[in-house]
Amino acid sequence: MTTIRHISAASCDYTDFDAIVVGSGPSGSIAARTLAERGHRVAVLEYGGLVSPGAMYGPHQAAYSRAFTSSDGPADGNPWTACGVGGGMQFYNAITLRYRQADLSASRYLATDMEVDWPITLQDLEPFYAEIEHLLEVSGSNGFPSYPASSRGLLLSNAMRALGIRPKRIPLAIRPPGTSKGCIVCSACDELACPTEAKASVLARNILDDSALPGTISVLYGCFVNRIALRNDATAEALECYVPLSSELIRIPVGKVIVCANAVQTAALMLRSKSAYAPKGIGNGSDLVGRGLSFKISGYSVGHMESAGCDAAALAPHWGTHATVYTDEFYEHVDVPCGFGGLIYEANFPSPHGNAGLVRLHYIAGEEPWSHNRVVLDEAVDPDGIPRIRFEYANSQNDCARIGFLADRADEILRHLGAGRIEREPFAHSKGSSHLHGTMRAGSDPGTSVVDSCGRIHGFTNIHVMDGSVMNFAGNSNPTHTIMANARRMAMSLDRRET
Repeated sequence: MTTIRHISAASCDYTDFDAIVVGSGPSGSIAARTLAERGHRVAVLEYGGLVSPGAMYGPHQAAYSRAFTSSDGPADGNPWTACGVGGGMQFYNAITLRYRQADLSASRYLATDMEVDWPITLQDLEPFYAEIEHLLEVSGSNGFPSYPASSRGLLLSNAMRALGIRPKRIPLAIRPPGTSKGCIVCSACDELACPTEAKASVLARNILDDSALPGTISVLYGCFVNRIALRNDATAEALECYVPLSSELIRIPVGKVIVCANAVQTAALMLRSKSAYAPKGIGNGSDLVGRGLSFKISGYSVGHMESAGCDAAALAPHWGTHATVYTDEFYEHVDVPCGFGGLIYEANFPSPHGNAGLVRLHYIAGEEPWSHNRVVLDEAVDPDGIPRIRFEYANSQNDCARIGFLADRADEILRHLGAGRIEREPFAHSKGSSHLHGTMRAGSDPGTSVVDSCGRIHGFTNIHVMDGSVMNFAGNSNPTHTIMANARRMAMSLDRRET
């Protein structure tokens, strides 16, 4: 049975582990499981603790440090997905879409000063998508029932069809209402840790459970990995960690380290790991670590529904999932600037009563990855003495045109639905988000990439990265499914090469 405990309560001998995984989110957990399936003894280090069922993201995450986003403003950026065992999956909206080949070869649409195309194809990911869909019990796949459209989703579907836009049902990693251990529609579940485990997560779907595996997984939380210490042969020797509970500094020896801390924190860890062998940080010989930072361009339009002549479903509170209906009509479309758009989907507010009289749409696409968009370490330090993170980030004209096009289409849908007034929420993606990508780019050339196609850092023998930071283009849809599938692919490749 997997042990999950605070690191201060652990009495393990770290030399007993074959691999250390940094981060217990979707990528770290599936990488750990993949290795344990093959008999490895794996330790997973996590900064945050266990998340209480029913916890909301905002209050939970408020205790963790923020990032600077301007030269003279407060630390108002979000450098985390979520701090806790299971990572962002504890609070995500469970949208589980696959990427398309266009996401992996976006250079046909976008031109930047960085490599945009992934060093793999969609065919490389497809078997792992199927495995993840089975593990997460994704609706509409592997014989799992489809998740029914919400009453608002049905209204949006009708409005889309009237405009010649094809609506689709969103594949959700949530057991539908009325099924075994299904959703009880207790709330609008975005940013909520599911209290019943109907929504898939690392823990709810036993991804970290090693009881039926030949190897073992030990999860040690309450540990911040500050630095990777090197031997002079380009090999990781130990992780230098800080335990906030006891203000203790500990050193954990490693045979193999797999970093899955998210695209911001992974890059920051490499930049903090300077040494005589890596004077600019691990993997940063070509000054690429942290560059190509991508949050996804995204925004929301809110339709204020008039009571006269409006369907009652649009006026009532919404209980249930964040989204059930979307359109990919403008994913690749000649009318979109650059020909490359993204998704528009139903996006209910977290508070059920906050939806009364309102219908909200989200539009999302991957931004152009430019080298001037990056993660850097600031001179200021947090209360624990860790350098603060700074985002240097600005969207291109193409980004602005593409997201503007999607916003206009969303507004058209809401007008047709009967919205008397439409408001666009201020764009906030430049402050960071739960979609973090692109700071440890993958490829075969060390001059243009940081890791190879299997996640090993160029020039280092036992340091691997398997999270969203290796995504050369962020993709035009929600990334959790792809991050997990790609992490499993890389972990399986690592296992074949090194055992």
